Amino acid sequence: MDVVLANLNKEIAKIEVRSTVGLIDSAIVIRRDMDKTPPLIPLDTGNLRASWFTTSFRKVKQFGLVLGFNANYAVFVHEMIGKGKKINWKRPGSGPKFFEAALKRNKDNILRIIGTNARIK
Repeated sequence: MDVVLANLNKEIAKIEVRSTVGLIDSAIVIRRDMDKTPPLIPLDTGNLRASWFTTSFRKVKQFGLVLGFNANYAVFVHEMIGKGKKINWKRPGSGPKFFEAALKRNKDNILRIIGTNARIK
């Protein structure tokens, strides 16, 4: 029984590592999508686009990935909905909700990537 439990615990640890790889691969898909499919990441000086980050975390029975933009104005630009006036986006195809749109477009792909990586091998 000890050998079986030891092997099971090893496999669970491997699944956690592979799941983290799946999360990272998903973040790459999201980031690339925001540069290819409108609404694109708005671009003025390039600071917002360059402020993309991913950080993994591990707690006692939890692990995950935090991703987003850390430019201090990222949320403002992301939520910059018309409010009665037309916004002159400098980058053609860019606009508000670029991050949210990429997440929604890629939801099924993200789940597939994580599931494929997490599968017992």
